[in-house]
Order: sequence, then structure tokens, then C-alpha cells
Amino acid sequence: MINTIGVIMMFGGYYKKYTQIMKGIIVDYFEDKGFGFIKDENQDRRFFHIKSIKERDKFLNNLTDYYYTDWVERICYVVNFTPSQNEKGLNALDIILTKQIFNDNSIKTEFPAIVIDLKYDTDSLTKIMSGITKDKSAPLGATAGSNGTYRIGYPEVSRELNIYFRRIDEIGWGTIDVRELVLTLNDRTKITDSLVFALKNQLMEVNLTIIQELNKWTLKDNSILKI
Repeated sequence: MINTIGVIMMFGGYYKKYTQIMKGIIVDYFEDKGFGFIKDENQDRRFFHIKSIKERDKFLNNLTDYYYTDWVERICYVVNFTPSQNEKGLNALDIILTKQIFNDNSIKTEFPAIVIDLKYDTDSLTKIMSGITKDKSAPLGATAGSNGTYRIGYPEVSRELNIYFRRIDEIGWGTIDVRELVLTLNDRTKITDSLVFALKNQLMEVNLTIIQELNKWTLKDNSILKI
């Protein structure tokens, strides 16, 4: 529970400033506008302005170190800040840069986490290339597409049954693909909607222990996947 220390008038509105220091990662920053968003330890998005960062030049000169994207595998550092709230929503003030690595999975450890979601994710990908010109057919084995493109080969389909978790002891979250484990433990050959529904009801908000080793997360107790 965060305790307020007062309500202060600011720019014709108000904001509530809290005593508790929170941790987060910067997930959006617009250089031309000087503001962005932090995802805090509860995974809530908070607005911030560059003026709230105490080491402004250090941040601007090292953006890639403090800017997290889930599609790039690289180190991202955590920031500390004072949470606040105004009529427009959640904010972050007094932002301090740290050298704490977000989701540092280079060390072997165990940590407690809570399940926040479970989804069956499927994705297909077909190689698409450009190069078809007027009056010319697609290359052998390819299918003509639109706007001068063609597709080569059959779609590659990936199927993952992902547990989405959030750490309890520290800032951090992630996913673990448990598809093969679920099929084996429950003697199934495929993932069905009813199986996903039953697992989700069983796992939501459940506390578990995750083993972290060699850049990989695994469940300490796989029996929680047994229906």
C-alpha cells in the first residue's frame, strides 16, 4: 500500500505524490517531444517527461541502455522513480538511472512468481520477396502475391502454450512455453480450447517457483500443469 504525502497544485491541475520509491523500465520515449512511458513493477504504464530524469544527459547519450523493447535481446537497465498520479493518469517523477539489469538471466537462481495469464499462441510465417515485374511470372515453386511480391515455400507455423508470469520478489516478468510439457503430462496429442480453458482456470494468480539458468526459465514444479 502506497501512502500519500499530499496533494500539490500544478499547471492548473493536481498530482498526488507518494512516499514509496518504485522500479520500472522505459518502454517508450519520443526524442522529438521529450516524453515517454515507464512500465512499473506492477506492469502499469506511467507517463514521464525528460525533465524528471535527474541524469538527463547520461540518459540521452545512452538511450539503448535504458530503453526496453521485447523484440531486441540486449541489456536494459532499471530506473527508480517516485510514483504519482494526476487527472490524466499515472506518472513517474524524480527518475534515477541505475545499473540494475532488467530480467538478468545470466545467473543461476530461483525466484517466486505469480501467473498473470496463459495463452495458446500460434503464428505462421511465409517468406515474402519482391521482384515480380509486369508480364513476368513468379519464380518456380513460388506463388505470386500483390504489389510485385511472391511467396516462397509453405508457411512455417509455430505453436506455443505460454505462461505469462510476474516476479514477486523483484521487478521482472516473462513467458515460459509449456506446450510440450502439458501434452506429455496430460497424455494429449494436441492443445484444445477446453484444455487451455481448464489450465487457465487452474493457474491464474497461482504462485510458483521459477528456475533461471543459462538464459532460460523453467518451472520448478511441473505438476501444476497436470489437469
